[in-house]
Amino acid sequence: MGKFAVTGGRPRPTACLSLLTCLSLLTCLSVTGCTSMRTGQSPEYLDQATGASVRHVSAPIIFYRAHPDVAANERQYATLVGASVNRSGRYDYLLLVYLWSTIDPRLGAGTRPGDALVLIADDRAIRLRMDAQSLHEAGIESPILPPPHSRRPPRIYRLDSESLQYIAAARKLRIQLEGDADPRPFEIWKDGRRELKQLAEAAD
Repeated sequence: MGKFAVTGGRPRPTACLSLLTCLSLLTCLSVTGCTSMRTGQSPEYLDQATGASVRHVSAPIIFYRAHPDVAANERQYATLVGASVNRSGRYDYLLLVYLWSTIDPRLGAGTRPGDALVLIADDRAIRLRMDAQSLHEAGIESPILPPPHSRRPPRIYRLDSESLQYIAAARKLRIQLEGDADPRPFEIWKDGRRELKQLAEAAD
């Protein structure tokens, strides 16, 4: 018989492949929020808790601000994660912002700087006010790409798709927290503008 015949009670290779494929699909469907992503695209998943389709960047933009007054190498960080939420064809575009520090709690989750976020993109300042909704109410059950040192949920800022595209294409990008006791802007430490641009293009 041919090489695909049953030998010694073992299934054919094609049967093994079909079985593995079915098991993989069943495993994916059984996992809450199973994520799908093609090359060059932002990850997308169905949030089982909120019923919303959520797309987000594959890597965030991380900003920093040095604080030599606290310690020699002390920094405060702001992680910015772009996301879109689709509920029955109605899209919301969000920026999730985590404030954190690796050492001093005064610079991390315990700080209460101003609620408004100012994105300084090239020669334009875009002011966004923090949304009062919870993350769940915004359509996202669990925090997306939280930094390891963050202990609080992210701040939520809403914007339109045009502003999202402008920010993603900016050659120079900084952020400020309006009302913060420290008026200095945060500079980019890890650049995720390419990933934000992929999200913005998906919003087109």
